[in-house]
Amino acid sequence: MTNTFRTLAAATLALFISSSFAETASVTEKVDIAASPATVWAAAKDFGNLHNWHPGVIASTNTNENHPGSIRVLDLGGPTITEELVRFNDEHKNFTYKINQVDPAVLPVEDYISWFAVRSDGNGGSSLVWMGSFNTINGAKALDIQKGVSGIYRGGLDNLKAMLEVNTATEVVEETVAE
Repeated sequence: MTNTFRTLAAATLALFISSSFAETASVTEKVDIAASPATVWAAAKDFGNLHNWHPGVIASTNTNENHPGSIRVLDLGGPTITEELVRFNDEHKNFTYKINQVDPAVLPVEDYISWFAVRSDGNGGSSLVWMGSFNTINGAKALDIQKGVSGIYRGGLDNLKAMLEVNTATEVVEETVAE
């Protein structure tokens, strides 16, 4: 009976440990865009207007524009995510933000922090990098959450690329016609 109790206790403890402790994970996504860094930054830098270029965000608002401490709320069509701008560097075209509140059923993470930056690709275009790190909660597997966050980043990056490259191509055609 004692061995059975020890085995049961060990199994219960193992299950508790595996489902209670967070896994640390990170995601990095990058896209090259055939538009100048200034053009890409102008389109993406407004902390409160993510909905203008990210197809997964229905609406977004913020409390203090692009100033650190500004709080934005993302409406995902039901669930919301509350984020805080930690750092904003207009000159270097990057910002850092963190998630303050999210329903764990939507995104089971804590200690989420993300960095978003536009860089020159050296050929007149841009490289846009979006990276984040977080700890999983409620027994969520890091690989599953990484795939989800990667999809969120990819959706935004790919849409921004499509929007800006169409606009850039349209401007070139209009300039050519005007000449």
